[in-house]
Amino acid sequence: MALNLEEQQDLINATQIALKSKKHLYELGTEDFPLGSFFNRITAAKNQLEGGLGFVVLRNLPVEKFEDDGAKVMLWCHGKFFGFPEPQDKAGALIHTVTDTGAAIEKTDNIRGFQTSEELQFHTDGGDVFALMCLRAAKRGGLSKLVSSVAIFNAIKKMRPDLAEILQEPFYFDTRAQNVNESQYQKVPIFIKHDNLISALYKRKYIETAQRFSDVPKLTDKQIDVLNLVDTLCNNKEFCFDMQLRAGDLEIANNATTFHSRENYEDHPELEKRRCMLRLWLSLFNGRALPDAYEATREWGPTFLRRKEKQHYFYS
Repeated sequence: MALNLEEQQDLINATQIALKSKKHLYELGTEDFPLGSFFNRITAAKNQLEGGLGFVVLRNLPVEKFEDDGAKVMLWCHGKFFGFPEPQDKAGALIHTVTDTGAAIEKTDNIRGFQTSEELQFHTDGGDVFALMCLRAAKRGGLSKLVSSVAIFNAIKKMRPDLAEILQEPFYFDTRAQNVNESQYQKVPIFIKHDNLISALYKRKYIETAQRFSDVPKLTDKQIDVLNLVDTLCNNKEFCFDMQLRAGDLEIANNATTFHSRENYEDHPELEKRRCMLRLWLSLFNGRALPDAYEATREWGPTFLRRKEKQHYFYS
C-alpha cells in the first residue's frame, strides 16, 4: 500500500501535533494523533492482520520530514490505533531501535538477533503483531522475507504427518535472559491448535542456543529433521515472499500466522547513514484467544495476561 500525497500530509500534520503536545512518548494516544483520510489505511490494515493475509506493508511514510525522535512518535501513534504496545525486553522497553551494535549472539547470553547484522532465520517476534518501520536502509543486503506459518504447518502435515505431531510437542527455547520470571529457557510447542486456530512460536536459533543449558534435553533426530523441514519450506519460493524495505516503509505482520526473516547486510561506514529500523510489539484489540502454553513465554506472556485480565473484567 503506497501512500498518496494527501495521506503523507495527514501523517506529517498528525506527527507535528503530537510533538507539540510535549507529552512523553509512552503517554501519547490516538487522541494526540488526529488523522484524515489516512485512517482508512489503518482500518484496511487491521482487517488484514487478523482474518486476512496476516501482514501489510505501508510505503512512503514521510519519515524524512522528522528527526529519529519524531519518527518514533509517528510509529508509536500508528501502533496505538492497532492495539497495546508490549515490552520487548526484561527492562520493559516498549519500542526498540533495530540496528547493528557490532555484537554477536554466540559471544553473549543476552544479545539478540536484531542487534546484529547477521542473517535472521525465519522466526516470530512478541505480541500479536510486530510493526517495523524503516528509517534508513543498509548499504547492501538485508532483504526481508515473510511466509505463512499456517501454510508451512499444513504442508508438513500433508508431507510428513509424523513430523507435524512433533511440531505440536514442546521444544526448549533460550530466553536470552529477557524473561521477567528469570527463567533461562521456556518450554513450548512450535505450533498449537487452540480455539479452532493454528498459532505459532518459532526461533530455531534460540532452540539451538538453549542446548547449552545442562538441564535442557538434547534435540532428537526427529526434532532436527522437522526443524530442517520447516526451514527448507520457509525458503521455498512457493511459500516465501520477499521485499527490500526502504526508508519510509512500515511492515506489520501477525506473529501467530507468519514467520519472518532477514538476510545479512553490509552497512554504511558513516554512523548517521547506517541501517536503522524502529519496532513495536503489539497486542491487537481484536486479537485471537491464546493457549495456556503461552502464559509463561516472553513473547506472548504480556498479551496472554492482558487477555486474561480483560476476560476477568468482562465476567466479573
